[in-house]
Amino acid sequence: MRSTILSTGAMLAAWTASAAAQAQDVAAPASPPAAMSDVIVVTGSRLTRTDLDAPSPITTVGEQALDLSGNFTIENTLNEFPQLAGGNNSSVNSGGGSGVLTANLRGLGATRTLVLVNGRRFIPANADGVVDLSSVPDALIERVDIITGGASAVYGSDAIAGAVNFVLKEDYEGFEANYMYGINEEGDGISHKADVTFGADLNEGRGNVTMSLSYTTQDPVFQEDRDFSAPPLDTVNGELVPGGSGNVPGTRIGLSAGTVAGLTGVAAPSGDCSSITGIYFGEGGQPTTYCTPQDAFDYAEGNYLLRPLERTQITALGHYDVTDNVTAYAEGYFMTNRNEYQQASSAFSPVTPSIAGGNTLLLPNYATNPVLSDPVRDFFVSNANIFDPDGDGDAEIVGAGRRANELGPRNYAFERTSYDLTGGFRGDFDVMDRNWRWDAFFQYQRTRTDQLQTGQISSARLSQALNATTDADGNIVCVDPSRGCVPVSIFGFDSITPEAGAFISPDRADFQIFDRMTAGASISGELFDLPAGPVAIALGTEYRKDDYEFTPSPQDAAGEYGNSSQSATSGDFDVREIFGEVRVPILDSLPWADTLALEGAARLSDYSTIGSVFTWKLGGEYAPTYWLRFRGAYNQAIRAPNLNELYAPVSFSYTGGNDPCAAAENPTDAQKQFCVAQGVPASDIDNFAQGTVGYTVRTGGNPNLEEETSSTYTIGAVIQPDFVASGLNIAIDYFNVEVDDVIATINGDQTLRDCFRRLDASAATCQAVNRLSNGQIDFIETNLLNLGALKVNGLDAQVDYALDLPAAVEISGPATLGLQVVGSWLFERSLAILDGEEPLDCAGIMGGGCGGGTGAILIPDFKLNISANYASGPLSFRAQARMIDGFDLNPDVSAAVEDIPAEWYVDLFAKYGILENLEIFGGINNLTDNKPTVLGTALAGDANVDVGLYDVLGRRYVMGARLHF
Repeated sequence: MRSTILSTGAMLAAWTASAAAQAQDVAAPASPPAAMSDVIVVTGSRLTRTDLDAPSPITTVGEQALDLSGNFTIENTLNEFPQLAGGNNSSVNSGGGSGVLTANLRGLGATRTLVLVNGRRFIPANADGVVDLSSVPDALIERVDIITGGASAVYGSDAIAGAVNFVLKEDYEGFEANYMYGINEEGDGISHKADVTFGADLNEGRGNVTMSLSYTTQDPVFQEDRDFSAPPLDTVNGELVPGGSGNVPGTRIGLSAGTVAGLTGVAAPSGDCSSITGIYFGEGGQPTTYCTPQDAFDYAEGNYLLRPLERTQITALGHYDVTDNVTAYAEGYFMTNRNEYQQASSAFSPVTPSIAGGNTLLLPNYATNPVLSDPVRDFFVSNANIFDPDGDGDAEIVGAGRRANELGPRNYAFERTSYDLTGGFRGDFDVMDRNWRWDAFFQYQRTRTDQLQTGQISSARLSQALNATTDADGNIVCVDPSRGCVPVSIFGFDSITPEAGAFISPDRADFQIFDRMTAGASISGELFDLPAGPVAIALGTEYRKDDYEFTPSPQDAAGEYGNSSQSATSGDFDVREIFGEVRVPILDSLPWADTLALEGAARLSDYSTIGSVFTWKLGGEYAPTYWLRFRGAYNQAIRAPNLNELYAPVSFSYTGGNDPCAAAENPTDAQKQFCVAQGVPASDIDNFAQGTVGYTVRTGGNPNLEEETSSTYTIGAVIQPDFVASGLNIAIDYFNVEVDDVIATINGDQTLRDCFRRLDASAATCQAVNRLSNGQIDFIETNLLNLGALKVNGLDAQVDYALDLPAAVEISGPATLGLQVVGSWLFERSLAILDGEEPLDCAGIMGGGCGGGTGAILIPDFKLNISANYASGPLSFRAQARMIDGFDLNPDVSAAVEDIPAEWYVDLFAKYGILENLEIFGGINNLTDNKPTVLGTALAGDANVDVGLYDVLGRRYVMGARLHF
């Protein structure tokens, strides 16, 4: 069988009949009009055409490549292609949020990659408006078209990087049942997937109804079950050493080494101590010197390396020819997705919400508080000059951190229910012997995501439970007994009783709803003939309204989590659009010009948020001969701010990173002086150590955001030299994308780097850094704004070769072999946000804002896929080798790892028809069991490796069976 993945766009003829959900148009260069089967609609255009070429590069992932991938979720298959950088996948734990699996073209981000199903926008999964790829009914996918180079003029906002269009099977007849089972080499991550699809024609072929049901489950894999991710590795003196979090069982109080030296009643370290950064309360509440990193908490246990998943899909597609020229169609999609992420037991900074500043814990009546153990009371009494300088009997503790290991791991469970109801009419009519096609549709889409968080500490309840007294019967009770308060002590190992734990960590349930209504209509046909062929045109209009609502938990609404409490949020916008496309043939069938044609597209959009915007596209193709074709396109595109960017409430999150004031970062004398001015104790500056593996950032939405604008151009060539080898196709395309007014946050790392480059206390980035009295970073204020510029440029190349094999290698019937090589070079992927700062180019670079975990995935500068597909009779076999190029360390960063070597993966998959209606299949992914390079938490986040780019599961086995009639 010929290769099923073609980037030239020239091999779509085999699938043209199923492109019906695109805006339907005419064919035929002359009268009489072409038959419907001759009509071709290529993703990235709404024009009808009679050729198979388009000026924008398209990669098509065919049904066979999907069928022989061995993947249980389709984002894994797509992310193997060089045009896509790593995206959010099932191995991204906390950074993956609610588990929305995304496509990320060119490393420009999921919000700049538009996902379509049958040429229309699909169900949005959250307030960002992105599509969860796991919601696409993969059992019905006929092919996936990936168009790069921008498509906003054709499809509207969000297509700055391009579009991914899932084309579903239409006119399916028969019955098919599939079952697939997968397991990792280590015996974990067991997956099951079962699909049932059936379809039938109606009234002698006037219509068709197709239905599909699918159920998938995936067991988790834990970080502690892989050597590279347990324990977390910190960077100390240029070496990776076991480390962890400064929030430890028993409670740690961050203090300078000088302050610790002056305390009374503190036990000395039991072993080596690299740096004294405070004290902690151990067995029975005994105060002990805290050493970094020796006393850090290993938080790998309980963290997912593969998130569990349970997914159910029900899909129904139908169409019926009401008349010979009018067809009614309908599509219904329903999906439930249950997934979760999990982290080690709650790491919290105990604070009293009522105290201004949000970083102080008030410990009432510490000298007599009955819930405290004797060593804890004695400690605060003996050191009242530090913790109670005003002598009011209440201790003020700043910079405390606690690991509530008594409560078990924190779990964030999500249940997302989505549905899409689409209906419309399409048809054709003749005007002056020319056939015109039209399409009108309406969509209603809705997604509800329920989240249940367990194991998180309510700071209000904690403060209430710490304020204890003794009743008349001698029982320890809360001074304020409301809400069923149970007294608690957080000082000392195992000091939180199960009853107290249940009170201070109630279940935290919230939900969000996203609604979308879309209506559109289009018409297309041929205006007149030129000597080189007909002038084709398409016109249309569309209306879309997005509405989002977030309802927090009752505890959040009451402000029980202090600064981290979430508030109710809602917002909406609508957009009215008109668009058009035209193709003008200039030359045709001449000795020196087999084809010369121009195409143009334009779209005028009126948003309720940003006003009117205009996007356009101009493209062309020139073929001096039948076997050589040049193509190019220029796009002016926009991306309107989504509802999350506009209306997200202020929130706090944690990210990995290094404090420039830490001695391990080798600050200059000027930087040291600036650190002292910011709040680092002068006595500690030469030995100052960061107490945690990262810091907290605060950010939120901005209703005053404007649109992003981009300019994109592609230029390339398609070569089909049949005089050299029949079945050989070569495509080469250069791409360049520049995005201005990028909607982005100044992340914590960028803020710190800019501040310590300027060393100006009045600079906005320096004012954004908030430190505690012990010098540790409390939080960094970040902002969501239209900032700077994002640039991407590179080169795609692909070679396909299909050939018939000699009889000697046949199994049963004719044998074919399809060979393919796909490579993508990313010369630049740079982002410039701050004035005066050089653009940060992350293509092939790690550190200093490039990668770093928590959703920030490394971007390779070269990816390569090599595959071979063999087919003979009942046997099909696929072998694939894929390469991710290496990375170099950002020269401005010091780290224990200076480079990552190139990584190769080999996958094998085969299927065999043992009976006429039954086939079995199986395969091995990551045949050589390659493990990712260990980078440590500073460069890669919690798992020590980049979980979004590399295979972290190891060798996997897949097997299954398919029954069809």
